[in-house]
Parts: sequence; structure tokens; C-alpha cells
Amino acid sequence: MHSRMLTLVLTLGALAAALAAPAPLHAQSMLDLLQSIRAGGGWVEIPIHDGQGTLTTPALPTAGMTLEGCLQVYAGQTGAWEIHARDMLGSGKLDLKVAPGEPRTFLYQPGPQGQLRVDAHWSEPRDTTLLLWVGLKTRFQPKRDACAPVYGDEDRDGV
Repeated sequence: MHSRMLTLVLTLGALAAALAAPAPLHAQSMLDLLQSIRAGGGWVEIPIHDGQGTLTTPALPTAGMTLEGCLQVYAGQTGAWEIHARDMLGSGKLDLKVAPGEPRTFLYQPGPQGQLRVDAHWSEPRDTTLLLWVGLKTRFQPKRDACAPVYGDEDRDGV
């Protein structure tokens, strides 16, 4: 795997941890974030205006975590997407051109903290909400495929 993709993993892992819980980003507690990681990831929403959008997570403790997972634009989206993710507190970064429903895996060993900035560029200069699945492999759900999005709590049961 390309070293840039490896460095992006922190960014994506932090993003999954920060945004996977159903509560708005500003209202999430550390407990919510840890539960999201344990659940194996979640959906991230990025508001897109005139084909562009940005999301920045709060700084998160990541020491000792190896993040392995998958990023995927919701299959119901249209057009082509460019996703640029950067770890603002480290060297992690990812630059992808991706079509909806196309999974991309990642692996990253972050530093003591991570803060992710994600810039999204859409091939259509309109407004929408980009939906990204950010799945994580965890020891709590070893059989779960990180690239298989969860569409509700019932999908997590029995996995």
C-alpha cells in the first residue's frame, strides 16, 4: 500500500471515531467516540456547497491504536468524488478519486493525537450532503467486514 494511503489512515480513523456516533459532532462525548470505534465505524456527513465541502474533527487521543478500515462513498451518490484527508497533528494524508460504492482500504499507526481535515470535491457543481462510510476493524467484531456499510443498528447484531 502506498505510504500516503498509510498516513491517511489516522485521518480516516479519527474521522470514523469522531463522526460515527449518531449525535452531532459538537455534542459527542469521548464515550460516544469509543462506542463508535467498538461498533466498527459509522457514516460521516459532509455538507457540499457548489461541489465543495470540508470537515474538521476535534483532536482525539489515538496513542497505541493501529487503525485498519475502509472508506466508501455512499452508493446512492452521483458523479465522481475527490477526497483529500489530512491529519492536522501528524503526517497522515490520503488523496483519492473515487466513485460511489467503491471501497478503499487503509492502515495506519497514528501518533498520540489525531485531528482530521477532510476536503471533498464533487464532479457536479451543486449542493448536496456527501455520505461516507468509514469502517474500522476491531477486536470486538473480528468477523465484521469493514468495507460493508451498516445501515442501522440491526445490521450490527449477529455480526
